Amino acid sequence: MLKIFSTQLNGVFQKVVKQEEVFEDASRFLAQAVIGEGNVYVHGTKEFYGIVSEVTDGAEQNEAFKPLFENGEIQSLTPVDRVLLFTRQTDDQEAILLANKLAESNIGLVIVSTSINGEDHLSDLADVFINYELTRKLVPTDEGDRICFPTLLTGLFIYHCLLLTISEILEDY
Repeated sequence: MLKIFSTQLNGVFQKVVKQEEVFEDASRFLAQAVIGEGNVYVHGTKEFYGIVSEVTDGAEQNEAFKPLFENGEIQSLTPVDRVLLFTRQTDDQEAILLANKLAESNIGLVIVSTSINGEDHLSDLADVFINYELTRKLVPTDEGDRICFPTLLTGLFIYHCLLLTISEILEDY
């Protein structure tokens, strides 16, 4: 089962990496905040809150990346700031409410999610939308079910891909 999981997960990562143009767009958009002396505020709904932990407590921290919420309160944002929002699916009501609020305040928004059943509420609100396309569990069982739905792992992979691309952009700048 480990080999199947590893192979399937590698396939998910390869799909993500093939969106090179979207990563370039998202990275340039987020880098604008850093260059303009703003911040990139990160938020993840449900299991994606683990990405916020990576931002605040990870081994590699970037001063310009901060959690969107502190002590349950949204940070005070300026027009130069950007928000990087992770959610499992585009029908996540918490993410939709937050994205609407940010859009009304003209805050730049990169959303990472999976579009499902043609429900695409979030991508319309995003300046840049990254679809990580994880729609089903990865590993088939002997009983005919499937297990292993590594959304957070995929989100962390995307987060680090964005950091690498932003780093390249900032080096050129």
